[in-house]
Order: sequence, then C-alpha cells, then structure tokens
Amino acid sequence: MIYDIFISYKRKSLATANNLYYRLTTRGYSTFFDLEEMRRDNFNVQLLNYIENAKDVFVILEEGSLDACKQDNWENDWFCKEISHALKTKRNIIPILIGDYKMPKQEFFPNELRELSLKNAPEFSFSYFEEYLNKLIEKGYITSEAEIKNQATSIFKFYSNENCQVFKEGKLVCSLDGMADEPYYLPVPRKGDYRFKCINSITAESQTLKEHIDADEERDVDIHWDDHKPFIPDQEWPEAKIVSGDSFIVELGNIQFEMLRVDGGTLEIGATKEQEKDAENNEYPAHNISLQTFYMGRFPITQNIWEVVMGYNKSHFKYKQETVIENAKLKNLLVGAHLGSAFGPIGAIVGGAAGSAIGWFSGREKKLMNKGHYPVENLTYDDAQEFVRRLSKMINIQFDLPTEEEWEYAARGGQKSKRYRYAGSDNIDDVAWYRNNSDRSTHPVGEKQPNELGLYDMCGNVWEWTKTPAYPYATPIEPDGNVFIRRGGSWWHEDKNCRVSRRYASDRSKKTSGLGLRVVIRENIE
Repeated sequence: MIYDIFISYKRKSLATANNLYYRLTTRGYSTFFDLEEMRRDNFNVQLLNYIENAKDVFVILEEGSLDACKQDNWENDWFCKEISHALKTKRNIIPILIGDYKMPKQEFFPNELRELSLKNAPEFSFSYFEEYLNKLIEKGYITSEAEIKNQATSIFKFYSNENCQVFKEGKLVCSLDGMADEPYYLPVPRKGDYRFKCINSITAESQTLKEHIDADEERDVDIHWDDHKPFIPDQEWPEAKIVSGDSFIVELGNIQFEMLRVDGGTLEIGATKEQEKDAENNEYPAHNISLQTFYMGRFPITQNIWEVVMGYNKSHFKYKQETVIENAKLKNLLVGAHLGSAFGPIGAIVGGAAGSAIGWFSGREKKLMNKGHYPVENLTYDDAQEFVRRLSKMINIQFDLPTEEEWEYAARGGQKSKRYRYAGSDNIDDVAWYRNNSDRSTHPVGEKQPNELGLYDMCGNVWEWTKTPAYPYATPIEPDGNVFIRRGGSWWHEDKNCRVSRRYASDRSKKTSGLGLRVVIRENIE
C-alpha cells in the first residue's frame, strides 16, 4: 500500500505522532503511522519503501530526539535512518518542534542529516493543533491532497491510569502511558462491536473490554487498574517487619533499593557558620535538633521504582530512563521505565499482582537496580504521598517522606557530620549535579560522591519533598497546610540553592522537572 504522508518519530513523541495521525486521517489524508514496538527486521525494509512513496514526511522533534546524532553509529538509530532516507529521496519534510525545542545548527548533525537543519514549518502548539494543520495546508507545506473531504471516521480514545498494552484480535493496538494527558486515538473503519484485551505492563493483570461505536462517533475508553496488591498473596497483612542493621534492603519483586541507618542524636542545623554567607532569612536562627534513629533511602526514588509502585511515569526526563533500559539490553527483564511498551507483548514481568498468572522471576539474581537510573521527577506533594501510601501497603512497612529536620540532619551527615557546606563536601562539583555542570538535565543517581553517611544526591539533581509545612524558624506562625518545604536543590539551580540548609517553600500542587522525593522509615526499628 502507498501512503501520501509518513510520520517519523521517537517513542517519546508517540502521543504527538498519534494525535497528528488522528487529525490527518479524519481530514481524509492517507497517512502512515507505525508503532515502533511492533517493528521487525523484515518490516524495516518496508518502512523505507513507505518513505520513498510518500509525498510528505513529518519529523517530530523534541528534547532528546536527536541524541543518536552525537554517536558514531547513528545509522543504527531508526529515527535517524528514516530522516536520512527522506532527505536522500528528496521527500518534502515538515518538522514539528515540541516544547520550545529549537532545530540544531548544521554542525550538530552528521553530513547525511545536515540538510534537516534547513527545513522549517510554522511554530507548533498543542493548544492550537487544528489551527496548526490549517496553516500547513494554507501555506502549502503539506503537498498531499486529502482523498475524501470530511471523511467519516469513528474514533476510540483510550485512557489508562497505569501503563498497559491494548490488543485487538491478537495484534497490538497501542501501548498506553498511565495518567497521560492525551488519549491514544484509534480510528476504526466501521461502526459496530469491538473487543479489546488489555494487559497491565507492571503486573501482567489482564482485562477484556467490549465496546460499541457508531459511525462518526468519538468514544472514550477508560481502562482502570486497581492499586497493586501486596506482594504476599496469601497473607496480605503479615506481622510487621523489624528493620535493623546498618542498611535495610526493600524488595519489590526483582527490584531492590537500599535504606541506610541514620543514628539519632543532636545536631545544629539552619544558618550555621559555614552556611552564613548565602543563608536566607528563613534559615535563621541556627538551632539544635534532637532526633531518634531512622532509615533513609541511599538514593532519591528512581523512575523504575516509581513505575513498579505507581504503574505510570510522567517524568520530564523519562526518555533518558528509557535509554538506560535500551542500553542495558534488558529485553527479558522489564524494570519500570517502559515495561511492556518498549519490548512488545509481555515476555517477562518484574513484580506481579497477587493473582498474576505470570508471577515472579525465579532463579534470577536480584540487584540494587536504582543506582544508575534517573530520579523520578515532575510530581506534586500529593503524588509523593500517594507513592508512600502504596509502597507501604505493598511492602508492609510504614514508609514516609522525611521531615525537613530529618532531611537536613541526614544531609549534614548526622553524628558523622564534618560541617560541609553541601552534602558530603565543600566543593559542590564533588557531590551534586547543578546549573554549572548538569547540561540542563537530571543524571543517573549515584554518579557523584556520597556524604558522610553514604547517602547520594542529597544536593542537586532533584529537589526532594519533605512532609513539613512551610514555617519560619524565627517566628512561631501556624504553618499553611498547602505549602510544604522541599530540600536539596536541583540540576537547574545555582550552587547556593543546593546547600544543606536551604529551605524552599512550594505549593503542594507544584511539579517541575527538578522535583522528586526520597523516603524514610521510622517505625519498628531495632
């Protein structure tokens, strides 16, 4: 079959590509849009034929889409290969730049792709998608002709609260990102009854949906998954576990993460002598606190752990986490960032619901898999609290967000404190990713030096929510229950905002690409 329009995209841009396909199709354009996870070697040759026969090729670009261009083996990246083939065969290329992304200059590209930098199109906006297409047509950017004006098409619009895959008649329809802002649009050629099988990418739980649709109808299909069940199927609430030792390993199926013991004691916090140069008003006065022993995560919560617990991942830098999975070639060990969606139908599941037919891996070595993964971010205070609630239920241990006193006590090194300006050093580059060294992005946890307690990334990379409502040290004012303290600084902040005493108040609804969390345990400690 010959298509007039070809849509080229990276998996991270799936929602935009699907939205574009839906809007072009309903306008009557013959449009090719493939699911990357369905590609096989023999199909890739056909893809190049589709490009050769297309009149227009849309190339969707956003932050990270062209990272492969920086590699010597860029030809192995199918997205780059599609662009190269479109340029070579002189197709009409229409770039869509998402999220304020700017087209790189010619010198960024390998020689075969440099012509892409000369392509242009009207500025794109999600809010004005229809107007954008109208402008492309009016100004002649789209050279194809619509086959049928106002073509009648029925559309299923899929939503899911967790990552899952949708199948029809045994064939993959789509891989849904949980809690996505946009649905997945599925045009169907006829009215009538349809049956879809849905498989949860985290738990392997399945459900069958029977849906009816009429001609010219857009029908919402909401796929709802219940909270993940505790991992002990026959005993949901066993006797509470005792946490002891210098460290405690939290097991989530085949993923583990480590909590370190922070021995209690008394310590001075706030605008202490080494902090005074840049201390803010809300850091005064310096004062002593006394805390009981608690356990704190060695690293911030990473995206693979978040996804196993929550079933979705809306991190801004999710695409970087997906690259970790791809580079590690974990095609048989799905660990969170893209679980079913990157590797086709469920072949192996990390974790598993109590009633899952697939269940757990057996005989496979367990690993502390959060080190080397990217921190989860772009989450609100309530998102963080919901993670804590679900994690506590799954493991049967009471987890919590740290208070800001616990956070600063641990960041300073507790009873091992050497009174550093940052967590583990007076030289911020030793211990933190911040504005001057981050290259405008988060980084995998554990790449910098730890502090005196062995805790990593307490400064920089991502801010961390605490459970403490914002209040001034100096004046006893009743705190506002909608504004909470976050600590630690982030990849996009300057060094003075990454100090161990820096307090930053944020509305509970605040979420940014530099705001994540770390968890603590206070109860049943031996």
